[in-house]
Amino acid sequence: MFTVTTERPEDRAAIDQLLDRAFGPGRMRKMSYRFRDGVDPVANLQLVARGNDGALLGTVRCWPIAIGAMRAPALLLGPIAVEPALKGQGIGAALMFATLDMAAWAGHRLVLLVGDLDYYQRFGFVPAATHGFVMPGEKPQRLLVHALDPAALGTIHGVLQPAAALYRKSAA
Repeated sequence: MFTVTTERPEDRAAIDQLLDRAFGPGRMRKMSYRFRDGVDPVANLQLVARGNDGALLGTVRCWPIAIGAMRAPALLLGPIAVEPALKGQGIGAALMFATLDMAAWAGHRLVLLVGDLDYYQRFGFVPAATHGFVMPGEKPQRLLVHALDPAALGTIHGVLQPAAALYRKSAA
């Protein structure tokens, strides 16, 4: 059994270790990490899955981004990771559903991520390129979008931009 809760500051080292196990040491070279530079993740959208013993089993974070010339706010989800030995036990799905529910409740309109459509379509993600979204340096077929507000797909489009100019990283 596990529970999904919000991340705590003391979880950071364990999260970094989990991400290294899940994605390897080259994970920081991925294009999506450039969008996380200089900003903190969205405070209420940093979730972890914990076992009954309190051990960290999974993690997900959302980051603020801007889209297009109007710099429309949106979220970039990721990374999401589960302890490799525990994949297939519903931990990742629980983290995804909780994150999307909380993002919708908080009034966010769009969530984008870089990943495989075969996995993420069950959470409502669709190819972003067909809706006019572009992430520079990323393969278009890997950029996916989930509209928490369906009207957003018809009104927001353009090039994804890091939100560092809008949100500054804390001194933590």
